[in-house]
Amino acid sequence: MSSAQHIVTATTSSEPLAIRSFPEYATCRPSDARWLGDIPEHWTIRKLKYLASIRNSNVDKKSHDDEQAVLLCNYVDVYYNEYITESVEFMRATATVDEIRRFSLRKGDVLITKDSETWDDIAVPAFVDRNLEGVLCGYHLAQIRPYEDVVDGEYLFRAFASHAIRDQFRVAANGITRFGLSRDHISSAIFPVPPLQEQRAIALFLRRETKRIDRLVAGLTADTSGDGLITQLVRLLAEQRETIVSSAVTGKIDVCRLSKSATSPGAAAGMSVAAGLADE
Repeated sequence: MSSAQHIVTATTSSEPLAIRSFPEYATCRPSDARWLGDIPEHWTIRKLKYLASIRNSNVDKKSHDDEQAVLLCNYVDVYYNEYITESVEFMRATATVDEIRRFSLRKGDVLITKDSETWDDIAVPAFVDRNLEGVLCGYHLAQIRPYEDVVDGEYLFRAFASHAIRDQFRVAANGITRFGLSRDHISSAIFPVPPLQEQRAIALFLRRETKRIDRLVAGLTADTSGDGLITQLVRLLAEQRETIVSSAVTGKIDVCRLSKSATSPGAAAGMSVAAGLADE
């Protein structure tokens, strides 16, 4: 069996490879949320309205002569980009002075999709990585601005990306042919909250680990449209990526205990996959 096949076997075992390879917290307690399970003893659980301000945007794509020219960050920009930067091709539009004041993007903001054609594909998040002058949060999106003394924006973005936490929004989505989230539904969602310094460590860890996995996936340039070994590897790496994010923000990985010089599971998997492909 090649190294690549060993990776497939290992990651499809009953215990995910990613979790076996990371340290856990020594002491945990019940979170009182069935979907969340136990959390580290020093973490808290809080509703989003106590962590950030929430605004559902009403800035549409239309242009009017009596308004100011702006750029719009729209639904597709958030849906297809984890990080909102100046590299995104924003739409040109106009907005009122009040809309500019309320919905201009600022470093640390989290944007989520508040509407969807299906109930299970809602509250997809993106993180505003830097100040973007003249760029506004567009329609069908909610702009979430963290209270900086309570929660780190990039940690909150990763928490939104966790399937465990997003399940709250899937359940809350209302509609028949199109589904949406009200401001109340968004603000009442609960989030696990580590100390601020630990949030930043988790955000940094996840940025590093997801980039490593993304680079590995990008390197698998063979056709992945079938059900061959390469396709399986890409799918398993995507699953591992989701597992690492969810585990880190729900207290299943003790990020602070990780050595900065330790080889990550993502990197180790990459070397094993590369070796396996070279053997074929």
